[in-house]
Amino acid sequence: MVWLFDYDLTLYGPDEREVLARLDRNITRFLQLRLNLSAAEADERRRSYWKEFGTTLAGLRARFDVTPAEYFDFIHGDANLILPRENSALRTLLLSLPGPRWIFSNARCDWVTQGLRSMGIEDCFDGILDIESFDWRSKPCAEIYPVVEERIRATGSNIVFVDDRIENLTPGRALGWRTVLVHATTHAPVDGGHLVLSRLLDLRDKADPAWFA
Repeated sequence: MVWLFDYDLTLYGPDEREVLARLDRNITRFLQLRLNLSAAEADERRRSYWKEFGTTLAGLRARFDVTPAEYFDFIHGDANLILPRENSALRTLLLSLPGPRWIFSNARCDWVTQGLRSMGIEDCFDGILDIESFDWRSKPCAEIYPVVEERIRATGSNIVFVDDRIENLTPGRALGWRTVLVHATTHAPVDGGHLVLSRLLDLRDKADPAWFA
């Protein structure tokens, strides 16, 4: 089995939402400066691009001449970024999973690496498939999921994919991946056979035992 994990709001949960909220504020500030918008207009634009394109960057690249480097250098260049807390219980869980473990994230590798290091789990993964790995295409773009299979050398039901957004899981499910919606709420539109967990630490207790054989 090969294990794929999203990073933001998957490896850390909603109780640490301020980690991503701080980054979102930087994204809003980038939009405000780059597009000459008010703070409220920039925040609304950020949300609309995220909803329509999957990431704000994808929207900016579709509508404006924004390069990934200027975008990520700005939003990651804040000395006051907040990182997730150390998580020894998560480390124990990850190391108990049989087979390779990978990160599959819409973020850039430097952001993910900082967070993994802060959590004390950087050495738990065999590699990071970040947005740059796919020429800046991002989940849930269906075209990148077969590329993931090539990179991790696994296909179909040999892959377990864990993400906090059901739209990101759906293309993997279509390829036969085993999919886990984590940190779900009662309002999540769950269908398609996804395993649903309120917290990632329940993975071993609630998943099919065959996944761990």
